[in-house]
Amino acid sequence: ASGASASGASASGASGRRLAGGGGAGDDYQDNTIEVRIGIFACRVFIYFCSMGSCLVYHVKWMVRDIRHKDFVKVGAFHVPAYLMNWQDVASFWLTVFLIAMICMEPILHCIQEATGDHLFTEHCPAGEEMLFSYSIMSTAAMLLYFLLLTDLSVFSTRVSAFALVCGRVLSEVLLFLFGLTFFVLAFGCAISALEQDDPDFAGIPKSALQLYKMTLGMFSGVHYDMLMDY
Repeated sequence: ASGASASGASASGASGRRLAGGGGAGDDYQDNTIEVRIGIFACRVFIYFCSMGSCLVYHVKWMVRDIRHKDFVKVGAFHVPAYLMNWQDVASFWLTVFLIAMICMEPILHCIQEATGDHLFTEHCPAGEEMLFSYSIMSTAAMLLYFLLLTDLSVFSTRVSAFALVCGRVLSEVLLFLFGLTFFVLAFGCAISALEQDDPDFAGIPKSALQLYKMTLGMFSGVHYDMLMDY
């Protein structure tokens, strides 16, 4: 009986996983309404056919063209098609890869056999649940790439375009700053870990480095500063 209740609890917990609007957890879980599920399905069909389709045609065309003309650029130990030297094309290429992965992992398609009646276009079935986390990772990366590609719209405003240009110029300096910051955080994190102390915030290198990052970013609370003063 206890085993059955445990399995029931785990099943209800699994059905409480949410993606694209489902809410609640356990016994309080409620799936999206049929109208919302139809809307989600329609939007995903549009993305897969229009966005992924156009990107796929674009990259296949240019990749075949570069292969025919043997137009490659050596990047490290690899030879890549020359058209991928543009960062927009690289972002679009990876967006296409993530969209292909998304359609392969699409929970709605994996639940299509159980999608009848009130469960039409549902994402919550044993096969769909197995894909939810991986699908969410792919969709998160794709969403970030969509917004990255939207920066091309800055050309419609001279002011925004100038700001984007300045950000691009100083990005290398920001990366150098982060590299230097990481070096010093790691150095002092290791040094603090070697010091005889019993502060739980600095128990080990990872925790020490995290607290030092918080201090740098102004996220270290005053209470913790008071605790440091007690030492």
